[in-house]
Amino acid sequence: MAQDHHANTRGLDGIIKRPIILEADMGMLHEKLGLPKGHYYLHVAVLAGLPASLVSDLASELERSPAQIAEWITVSHGSAVMSIQAGEVFCRLIETLDALLELHEGDLGGTLRWLTTPNVVLSNEAPVELLVTEFGKRAVRQAIRAIEYGLPV
Repeated sequence: MAQDHHANTRGLDGIIKRPIILEADMGMLHEKLGLPKGHYYLHVAVLAGLPASLVSDLASELERSPAQIAEWITVSHGSAVMSIQAGEVFCRLIETLDALLELHEGDLGGTLRWLTTPNVVLSNEAPVELLVTEFGKRAVRQAIRAIEYGLPV
């Protein structure tokens, strides 16, 4: 995934600031994959069955194999559409990836390392493994927020 390269600027406080105008801004994967905007429309799309081709599209964006993404979201092979459960996990993954890409300032490697590495705060589970439930995603988001606010994680 390519990043836009912009010059650093010096803020009024004299501190050099890097612009966060990256291809991976929050919500960017959501948009790139053409997912519906708004929770209701996403809900309707998940119920109707998200296209299984989104797995390959996401794999391409993340520079991973489609098999790896399919394993993360537990999608059945050979299906044209995702089950409701797989669609929900897929959407949780996209939301989490967008938040992590923002946190890591577009660094895909750092984002994927954090997502796939067991985390002490999450009982030594890899964050991606928790995305199978809404409560697991909330625990992952809580860990991400703790990092954003500089709390020990």
